Amino acid sequence: MLAAARVHLTPRGQPDALTAHFEFLNRTFAGPAVISVDEVNMGQQLSRLHLTLWQGHLLSQAPWIDPKSSRRTVLAYTTHTNLQTFQGISLPTGYEGTDAAALPPLPDFGALKSRGRDGTWEEPKIPQQVSTLMRSLQNWHFYIPQHEPFTPGVLDMWIRLASGEPITQAALAYVVDSFPYNMHTFLAAPEIRQLLQPPPPDDPEEETEEKRAQRAEVKERDEGRAALWFPTVVMNLEAKTALPAEGVEWLAVRVTSKQIKDGRFDLDILVRDVEGEIVALSHHVAMIVSVERNTKKRGSSSKAAL
Repeated sequence: MLAAARVHLTPRGQPDALTAHFEFLNRTFAGPAVISVDEVNMGQQLSRLHLTLWQGHLLSQAPWIDPKSSRRTVLAYTTHTNLQTFQGISLPTGYEGTDAAALPPLPDFGALKSRGRDGTWEEPKIPQQVSTLMRSLQNWHFYIPQHEPFTPGVLDMWIRLASGEPITQAALAYVVDSFPYNMHTFLAAPEIRQLLQPPPPDDPEEETEEKRAQRAEVKERDEGRAALWFPTVVMNLEAKTALPAEGVEWLAVRVTSKQIKDGRFDLDILVRDVEGEIVALSHHVAMIVSVERNTKKRGSSSKAAL
């Protein structure tokens, strides 16, 4: 959707999304889609668009969609500008001196690419059942702390695209809506995390039967994560810095949640480059529901329904 908006506004010299607000109305699926673009407010420095992503019962010619049977799956309002030429006052803030602003340890990027770990970071092995149901997980390499979170309740990770392609400005909405399958174990309080994580393995010759059984039980619960789906209901994105036109290979992402309650939770996402420059901020409202809500047969109704 942001790529379509970029194409629409590039002739006006406003190719970059400054802010974007997404409402996820229905499940999307891999396949054809039509994006309609409506101009809401066109200005010299900022322009606003209303975008709709349609799927199902698409037509082979204009108007491309059948309003009676095609589904609105995602709605968006975007504000566009040119981040390369945007000028104004710049001031350091008090946040920059806090611990929360510190970039997590830089990994050995070569080791992560070749071995999947470097002693501080590692790429978690995705259970087969999860990988099959959540195919989007296969599009990213997520590298998370190998041991405990650097800060309790905070998920720090380094990410890159599995395809080897660079991450571009147009992909930022995908960046902030992509997470490792075990994200929830990092967001949980430390005492709950202990229940969700397997104990560290002992020396095989000294490990007790009780320890092996405990680790097997936690592994089973971990694989049971495949029974859950975390659909995004609302997502807000703000671009802080324009990535190089050629894109970047690595980004650092920090995820926090203030409350997980009654099947609903919030997410705050901070995205930075390898130099520590803030690239984007995002806030989500999401749900925790059975994965059956995502895999059951789709009906023909065009009404929005999660």
